[in-house]
Amino acid sequence: MTDPAAARAFLQGEVESLEPFDFVAVSPSAHPLATLEVTRREDRGLEVRVPGRPPTLPELSAAVRTGLHERGFASEDPADPTRPWAHAVSDAASAVELVQNLLVQVFGEKSEVALDVAHGSHRAEHETRQKIAAVRERIEKVLEKMIGARPKQDSDGDYVLPVNDVHVILAPRVAHNGPAVVRIFAITNVGVTIAPDLGLFLARMNFGLMFGRFALDAEHRAIWFDETVLGDQFSDDELRFIIEVVASTADEWDDRLKQMFGGATYQEVLANRDKGSEIPTLKPGQGGYI
Repeated sequence: MTDPAAARAFLQGEVESLEPFDFVAVSPSAHPLATLEVTRREDRGLEVRVPGRPPTLPELSAAVRTGLHERGFASEDPADPTRPWAHAVSDAASAVELVQNLLVQVFGEKSEVALDVAHGSHRAEHETRQKIAAVRERIEKVLEKMIGARPKQDSDGDYVLPVNDVHVILAPRVAHNGPAVVRIFAITNVGVTIAPDLGLFLARMNFGLMFGRFALDAEHRAIWFDETVLGDQFSDDELRFIIEVVASTADEWDDRLKQMFGGATYQEVLANRDKGSEIPTLKPGQGGYI
């Protein structure tokens, strides 16, 4: 559709029929990245959104971000390109008017540009957030009982728990259309010598372990130990047990692995006793691990 008035009437009807969590996505046919959404929130209110972009796509330009900000749009973290920009509107007519204005004034399209229209739902994202919130509540209660204080969190929102000489990390995750899980892991060594013998040794170790596994981050020359529990089924005792398994196994093997394959233990890195070693930034399950 290219006639602005016809497009406005059509889109208004589509928006008015939205149910909670449903959205209408509008994009210029020749520029699909300039996508805008009108979303029906859980409270039945409406908002216009500019979806966040994954790392594989170019970020919104500074001019676009400025234009959105000037028109009352906000992002939970403007520096994070994966977060959407959103602005609440009072009704369907206001939503469609804002969409058409954004396409012309912010994204530089002509008013008669041909538009592609699609429908979708954010219900799965909402349910994912609910699952993660419930898992976080359970984790925090267990950790507070263990350490007598609120657990610390890193920049990813994962929980960092010092257990003797080991830093254990608890990472709640939800796979797409899957259950919630908690990844529980610790870095054991950094700066190790990458060689076939190391991979073979870790594989043999994993074969004999009842709980957990060692993982090799070849890019950062680091070794990790981790275990996973289902986030909506674990008991408090099970979570405490797995934390202890990860901590004790990492503590048992970090010095031995250093002697065999060089580098430094992660605790030495944290204590700045080996300033030449790089601290890994990726985590198990984020790619690059074997």
